Amino acid sequence: MGGSIKMLVIDDNKELTKIIEKYMEKKGFDVLVANTVQEAMKIIEKGERIDVMLLDLMLPDIHGLEFLKIIREHEKNVAIIVITGLKDLNTVIEVMKAGADDYLVKPFRLGELEEKVHEILYKKAMSEPIREELTAERAMEVIDSTPYHGGMFKFSFADIEELNKFVEEVNSREDVAIRDVKIGENYEVYVTKRRRNGTD
Repeated sequence: MGGSIKMLVIDDNKELTKIIEKYMEKKGFDVLVANTVQEAMKIIEKGERIDVMLLDLMLPDIHGLEFLKIIREHEKNVAIIVITGLKDLNTVIEVMKAGADDYLVKPFRLGELEEKVHEILYKKAMSEPIREELTAERAMEVIDSTPYHGGMFKFSFADIEELNKFVEEVNSREDVAIRDVKIGENYEVYVTKRRRNGTD
């Protein structure tokens, strides 16, 4: 895959998505924006390649956690960063278990977002089998020449039909809610340590 890194931002806060879009495009990213899961589905249906997804949890049509789970059933390689205003350890653990690559609590610095995106895409590129026997120097050359091609995000028609069915099903339910348990300011350090230790 050549060209710029393509990012899909899914958040119902239009002001925030505009800020992220403007900043990341200045940094060389190609940014697509959706304010609902249904809007995101329309982008997916067009066959757009997505390298990284920025996903809010509290969306108006479907809870972001449910959408995260269904995405991971079909696509393992796209980088997914969950963003939310919820400072809840249980939520952090739950989204990481569901397949998120990282987690950002609002408000966050745009520079921090950019750093996380590059870090995640780099790790995904380095984890590909073709890179396992490469030296660090050669790996960097390969990554520089074919930036983040491990993040291909394409669905077949069957996948899209199933996702649309999922969207319709969830829309017919009552709103999904998750617990918002305040546990203090040290939860991020705690989660980081647990992640490093390979525990949930």
